[in-house]
Amino acid sequence: MTIISIEGASAVGKTATSIALARENQAFHIPEVAAWWEKPERAYPEWFFERQLDRWNIALEKELHTQVIIDIDLFQPFWYNWSFDFTLFDGQSLAFVERFYRPLIEQQKLGFPDTYFVLYTDEANLRQRKAGDSTRLRRGFELNLQFIEPHKRYFKALNDFCPGLVHFIESVDIESNIGKIRNELPHCTDKHRYSIELFDFMINLLSTHQANEGEQYEKDMYRF
Repeated sequence: MTIISIEGASAVGKTATSIALARENQAFHIPEVAAWWEKPERAYPEWFFERQLDRWNIALEKELHTQVIIDIDLFQPFWYNWSFDFTLFDGQSLAFVERFYRPLIEQQKLGFPDTYFVLYTDEANLRQRKAGDSTRLRRGFELNLQFIEPHKRYFKALNDFCPGLVHFIESVDIESNIGKIRNELPHCTDKHRYSIELFDFMINLLSTHQANEGEQYEKDMYRF
């Protein structure tokens, strides 16, 4: 079977697309951490990382019987913290996050999805969709707008290193999102699932470039 992950900015349509695709394909949808687990009042730093591992284990179990759709990347702690210069969550450093993830990759206890589908649209559309959705508060919306460009560069770099890993989809509406994803599903592959080379590239990328480097980042990222 196939494990995919749907990514993108707040209000871009990740969850709605994931749920609709799962319903149409009779697949299993794994929502973001906050939808399944309530964060304890005295959560230790690795609590959120452990829930990502839980989501992967659920994906492996369900993959035996059906396609799996993961809503938001299991490796989010890397690029999200990087997008804010590792100043969030009491300053969790790249090395701190890596220490948790690396043994799991090496022991094949956690892996990359077969394909990332990254949804995107412009900020005006995101704001309009947020305003039109009364079902969710999206308290971190303004903050999350800041990671859009670093997020795009990060996933573009991953795809350049591992062609076919990432597909960018302009999010027009749920139906068109599903149609574009459906067209790519036959080409998904798990050959990179436990790739330590891909993991090392990701670490090198985040350790040698700042999220706000902009055009110079584009020029330098291919020197790895």
